[in-house]
Amino acid sequence: MALNIFQTNNNSSGFATKSKKMARMGAIGAFFISFTYASFTCLFTNDAVNLLMAFSLPAACIVFYAISYVKISSRSIYNLLLYLLIVSACFTIFIGYKLDFEANYSLLMMVILNLMLFTIPTNKKLAIYFGLVFTFLVVCLLLSTKSSSFIGLVVALFLFSFILSFILTLQRRNLIRTIDSNASILKSIANTTNDAFLLVDYFSKEIKDANERTSQIFALNNAIDIIKTNYQTLFADESYIQQNRTEIKQQITDYGYFSDEIQFRTKSGEIFWGHLTLSPFNAAKNNYYLLQIRNIDAKKKYDEKIAKNSEKHRFILDNLDEFIYLANYSKGNIPDFEYVSPFIEEIFGIKPHQNVSQEIQEKVAELYHPEDVPKIKKEKDQFFNDKKAAVFNYRVRPLGKDKYIWIQEKVFPRLDENGNIIEILGILRKKED
Repeated sequence: MALNIFQTNNNSSGFATKSKKMARMGAIGAFFISFTYASFTCLFTNDAVNLLMAFSLPAACIVFYAISYVKISSRSIYNLLLYLLIVSACFTIFIGYKLDFEANYSLLMMVILNLMLFTIPTNKKLAIYFGLVFTFLVVCLLLSTKSSSFIGLVVALFLFSFILSFILTLQRRNLIRTIDSNASILKSIANTTNDAFLLVDYFSKEIKDANERTSQIFALNNAIDIIKTNYQTLFADESYIQQNRTEIKQQITDYGYFSDEIQFRTKSGEIFWGHLTLSPFNAAKNNYYLLQIRNIDAKKKYDEKIAKNSEKHRFILDNLDEFIYLANYSKGNIPDFEYVSPFIEEIFGIKPHQNVSQEIQEKVAELYHPEDVPKIKKEKDQFFNDKKAAVFNYRVRPLGKDKYIWIQEKVFPRLDENGNIIEILGILRKKED
């Protein structure tokens, strides 16, 4: 069974289908009530006309049930139901009039009339029904030989039932309006987002509903086309869920949802990258998955382009006759080296990967010429205070070498919005003695 939670383009047809189903259920209930009424009527009269009118009511219910399958609007169906109830009530009252409202029959009649009041769906139709039936009831009572006290009691009971039914109908109408309003807001949110939303049955893996954006992401004529299909057919690799079942369960246990960037397939077979968020939940005594899918194909292509450019830039930097580093200071005064070019080995005699170690950094500090250390310290303190590009000249002795070499170091700071240094780009090159 498909649900109608996200869809907005099939409200009328969905409502019409549900309305007709409700009308049919009402017809079935009315048949049993009217048949029971007609059967009891046999206890009060043998008149053929009275019995014909009584048994015509369940027959009319059968006809009404059959008409509900004809291609006819829901409005017409419910108008027909109103006419059937009015005629049925008038038949019941007329039979009572012919029996001079015999006490036992009057009790049965009031039960039937009051039950009919509670089956009418809207307050407008209820007012129409009451106006016609109440007028006919009062006329028949006045034409009978019953006392004014009896007439007043019957009228009061019918009027009381009408007022109660009218109040309930108003409450039902307000409740329906609130539900419709909430549903409309939910549908608007679901259908104005750039993501596809799919409601999937937990056990059958069948898609129960999908928002309108789904049709664009998966190149469908209509999102309805995807309903009642297995959601795993959306994946480029249909065995993805089975292969990653352990990871999915682990993420759901830890975070309450599963998230990943994977490939999906459109109806035409085109593959695209999408960001998937899968969340299990329970509602209306059923278990579901909510799938949120965003097309990130453009982002993936951009990332691939950036990665290729990064490889080219790294290739260039790695082959320069200069030692280039990028140090991150966002976590404090201790630098975190994000990039170190291979030329560090020519200057300090250490491998590039070693420089990220705090121990190695301290070792490098010991390679400076003792005479240059005070000057270097002063200049670097000044650099951190000024927060402007600077140039340092000093001597270092590479590991494993006996001779000092002159180095020129240029540093360029990058500041955050508060003026704090968050990164430093350094370029070191050898100088002639």
